[in-house]
Amino acid sequence: MQKMVRLSIALLLLIASATFAPPAKATPCTQTFTYYYDCALNQVGEKDQYCNGSVYTWGQLSGAFKEIETDSGPYCTCGDTSDTWYQWNGTSWVLLSGPPSPTC
Repeated sequence: MQKMVRLSIALLLLIASATFAPPAKATPCTQTFTYYYDCALNQVGEKDQYCNGSVYTWGQLSGAFKEIETDSGPYCTCGDTSDTWYQWNGTSWVLLSGPPSPTC
């Protein structure tokens, strides 16, 4: 009888821990820096996402161009380094083959 009670309590604790446990979140492999520029390529805003999950923003998060840099940083566990440029066409961001020239 005592074995059955212990087993029931263990099963109840297992179900409760699975039901009420917070969801696990994966740590990003890279930190990402998104820079926003106007048509003269003056930086007007920035959004930084770090491997620990923190986010830093300033300025406007829109513009004529954006640059996205990723790297593994000192606290990330994996990831590659990249530098990608985009131009806003009025509807969506269009991938560019490299850094742009000012358009105004």
